[in-house]
Amino acid sequence: MFDFTFLFADSSFLILLTLITAGVLTGFIVGAMPGFDITTGVALLLPLSYVMDQSEALAFFTAMYCAGVFGGSITAILFRIPGTSESVMSAVEGYPFTARGDPGLALGIAIVCSGVAGVGATLVLMTLSPLLAQFALAFGPGDYAALGILGCAAVVSASGDKIAHGLIAVLLGLFLSTIGPDQISGAFRFTVVPALQDGITLIPAIIGLFAVSDVFWRILVNDVPNLNRSALGEQWRFPSIRYYLNLSATFIRSWTIGLFTGILPGAGASSAAFIAHSTEARFAKNSNDFGTGVPEALAAPETAKNAAAVGSLIPLLALGIPGSGTAAVILGAFEIHNLQAGPLLFAQQPELVKTIFVAVLIANIAFVLASFFLMRPIAMMTGLPYPIIAMGILTLSVTGCIATGGISTAYIMLGFAMLGIALKFLEIPAAPVILGIVLGPIIEVYFRRGLLMADGNVISLFGSPMSMTLLILSTVFLAMPFVSHVVRLHR
Repeated sequence: MFDFTFLFADSSFLILLTLITAGVLTGFIVGAMPGFDITTGVALLLPLSYVMDQSEALAFFTAMYCAGVFGGSITAILFRIPGTSESVMSAVEGYPFTARGDPGLALGIAIVCSGVAGVGATLVLMTLSPLLAQFALAFGPGDYAALGILGCAAVVSASGDKIAHGLIAVLLGLFLSTIGPDQISGAFRFTVVPALQDGITLIPAIIGLFAVSDVFWRILVNDVPNLNRSALGEQWRFPSIRYYLNLSATFIRSWTIGLFTGILPGAGASSAAFIAHSTEARFAKNSNDFGTGVPEALAAPETAKNAAAVGSLIPLLALGIPGSGTAAVILGAFEIHNLQAGPLLFAQQPELVKTIFVAVLIANIAFVLASFFLMRPIAMMTGLPYPIIAMGILTLSVTGCIATGGISTAYIMLGFAMLGIALKFLEIPAAPVILGIVLGPIIEVYFRRGLLMADGNVISLFGSPMSMTLLILSTVFLAMPFVSHVVRLHR
């Protein structure tokens, strides 16, 4: 059992609890804000880590993540405007409840299913992460290189029908990770301007690719959110306990799908929501009614996305490999505090790991309790004019980057903002680029270090049972989209 008594040893727990509460409220607002995204929000506020200690920063951002994944469901259900990409299916299945005058029923399903799923996944996080970290301590260089390759393969596989786009994004991220000093020889690579002498810093890359590029893109294509507030005047009623019990089979299926999807590097909560929804359609007797406000059709994605959000923290903490785009952004908070996520974190910083566990658990309980009181005020706040929101994002982005690394960091941020616009134009996802930047050094350093130890023998490097298993899984992940496409063609 975990010993959490150290948290109550002094007044620091009250500070931690305050920051977790602040993280939940911030996540709600960011997640519910149309035209925003929880990944963007976490990236935008990441420079705040500099004024917090490491436990406070990680508690704040993990709490913000957990609440933000749900926050997008508020505007999705009330206005059919998904606050986050994870809430697209919630808009499809939740808004029909509002349209027929029953928004409280949909929000009640979303709140309880999301909260219970998050709490259940947190218990798995607390149990599985230490075991996985202990197991990973026996990994050799070839095993770590193969693990990084598996992460890239999983990211590409999660692209579904757009596997070529996912592959391009990951390869681009891997290339960008090579810019700067070589970690083995110290030689400089691709440093065409002085700002790149230290390589690609994760913080400006994340802020530019997600926050700034999104603002510029919305201005370019005139995609400015506009809310209809009529749903706020409805008389709301919430589900009964019996109503929730009738959804228990859907919950169990979707929670399992969400948890395992979240653990896969790069898959994320958005993929989990879509997979759970399509899976539930296969089991439901009334699948033809999906899209018209069916309780099971709403419970499935809401359960899966929050289970996946917590599940994505398992590979992040235990292996140092993020399970989603937002988990990759949270990895930036580790970098700010000179922490290395992975198996050594459990041995060197056990109290920090326990603090993260507590933050995730409290956050998932807190957003359930707070949701019933805050959903209307937060929904009303999302009606702010977008120009005000855009100016706030740009101001925080520029000042945050300059504060963290000077004017050269701001230049890197603007470069990634331009890259983000190009990716949106080409319909290439941005999250795999960041994951490629994170996984690139893991693959390169361990591969080259292992080759030196194996006297250049690649077969010897990947000859262990673990390496072979990981490489086989990578092949399976890459083959899955092609197999699915062939199966659909022959139906």
